[in-house]
Amino acid sequence: MNPPFVVTSGEPAGIGPDICLSIAKRADNSDFVIFGNIDLLKKRAEMLDLDLTLIEYHPTKEPAELGNNEVFVTNFDLYEECYAGSLNKKNSAYVLEMIESAVEACLKDEFKGCITAPVSKEIITDSGFYFKGHTEFLGKLCGKKPLMFFVSETMKVALATTHVSLKDVSTMITENLIANACKIISNDLKLYFTESEPTIGVLGLNPHAGENGLLGKEEQKIILPVINDLQNQGLKIDGPLAADSAFLQEPNRDVILSLYHDQILPLFKYSNPHLAANVTLGLGIIRTSVDHGIALDQAGKKHADYESLHFALNTAKKMANHAERKNRQTS
Repeated sequence: MNPPFVVTSGEPAGIGPDICLSIAKRADNSDFVIFGNIDLLKKRAEMLDLDLTLIEYHPTKEPAELGNNEVFVTNFDLYEECYAGSLNKKNSAYVLEMIESAVEACLKDEFKGCITAPVSKEIITDSGFYFKGHTEFLGKLCGKKPLMFFVSETMKVALATTHVSLKDVSTMITENLIANACKIISNDLKLYFTESEPTIGVLGLNPHAGENGLLGKEEQKIILPVINDLQNQGLKIDGPLAADSAFLQEPNRDVILSLYHDQILPLFKYSNPHLAANVTLGLGIIRTSVDHGIALDQAGKKHADYESLHFALNTAKKMANHAERKNRQTS
């Protein structure tokens, strides 16, 4: 049996259900299973004037090939009725249950990978759950320390730290943090993206990469020593690079490692609107995501842009195909 991919539909009041329904229009719609409330999805399809059929997915059976405008769904119960555009913290458990079930199934190889629609960190936290973001939550479920990674057709960037306060970043930057991040990048890019050892550029923490200690000491004391050590271990890595010119330098690197969230993501998102995906490296499973939020104001109104979701779906498939080819070569 060739397992499909699972797609969690995210915050039910946002555009997650809307964009997930667009899977029914894909030629490879049989390759995906939506996790979500089937009644909610039907209602949202009616609001969007979509003529499609939701078919219950049975993991123990070999799924039939779907026809046009059909999509597989695994039903999850809402805790309260959901209205498009209106958050309800009582449905936060529903959101987390979809993610937990998807990850558990991926760890059992019941799905090839997981693609996630956007969620609201704020409403999940308000409901009493500790939730800093998908990356941290997925890491806990998989028992790993994962890495945030963003990919477009032209750029790949990774983050050494994730959803943390800017004032805490400098104390978090250690040789172990950078070394672990670079090793995850090296291992997972060879498995999922590249044919050989990837080239990695590491940004400095301070403006102009510290200007030889004039603007900060982290580059000389922490970043440069670990880069030298990793080079001696065979990694193709250089830095510390000035963040304002890293993408203007030759040769182009496969990946740029940023040290904090907003050091590189404004440039990435501006350069790659819609056609980008958030990938979590280091989990031991494939996970990709849309690169946007829940967009409450667009839910159920036919305005949602689903390009990022389809880029995430395509990225997950490319990663799985690359890994399967690599595994055949080594077996």
